[in-house]
Amino acid sequence: MLVRQVDRQVGPPVSDGETGPGPDAPAPRPRYALRLLGGFHLERDGRTVAVPHGARRLLAFLGVRQRCERAEAAGTLWPGSHEERARANLRTMLWRLHRLTPDPLVVEDDRLTLADGVSSDVAALVAASAVILAGAPATSGGLPLATGELLPGWYDDWVLAERERLRQTRLYALEALAALLTTQGRFSEATQVALTAVQLEPLRESATRALIAVHLAERNIHEAVRRFELFRADLRRELGVAPTPWLERLLRDGLYADAPDVDGGPGRR
Repeated sequence: MLVRQVDRQVGPPVSDGETGPGPDAPAPRPRYALRLLGGFHLERDGRTVAVPHGARRLLAFLGVRQRCERAEAAGTLWPGSHEERARANLRTMLWRLHRLTPDPLVVEDDRLTLADGVSSDVAALVAASAVILAGAPATSGGLPLATGELLPGWYDDWVLAERERLRQTRLYALEALAALLTTQGRFSEATQVALTAVQLEPLRESATRALIAVHLAERNIHEAVRRFELFRADLRRELGVAPTPWLERLLRDGLYADAPDVDGGPGRR
């Protein structure tokens, strides 16, 4: 679930000649930014908040899942512990988190959830990917997708599983975004997005296909052929296989799409 953030004016309405709330108006509620892509980091209004290692695990788990049952959190974070011990560990971590900041980071009711004032970059990535994969018009170059991997250096089972899930989500979204930008004729942006996908997974044919499609759409034949040859060499060296016929057909059809026949007739399709 993407945490919604609503900016509201605090204090009396602004009248003519005034520039904002009066001096006695309450201070705006702090906003917390939880970053898990590229490493754990928590900020409060732009300032780093030091989080103990144990509490980091719980906050990171909620930053990825957004909400979960208590039993799920306890069992996932302390998989080798007895159920009662795991639940006790969870209560301790929640107590530490509540003492960590003046505002709650976690809401406890029927389930555990991040508080409304806490945003998560993982939630933003998932939400942006969902919009793109739904086929919405492309309005940006996909910068929210070009971020680091989930919690590098963490080897918990749940982290490894979520890391792979997010990697696949990001790759599919990058490829879809590259295709959307290509159809809009935004070739420079499409190329950068497709290159990001290729860099994330050099041997993934669908990523290379998205990049070649951009080059063909802008009639940049040399780049399309060069990228195909690089991919074919990498496949042969790393896996001992060749590109699929679908990729070869994409390149071939693109090369001859507008080429005239020898008798001057229309090109082959």
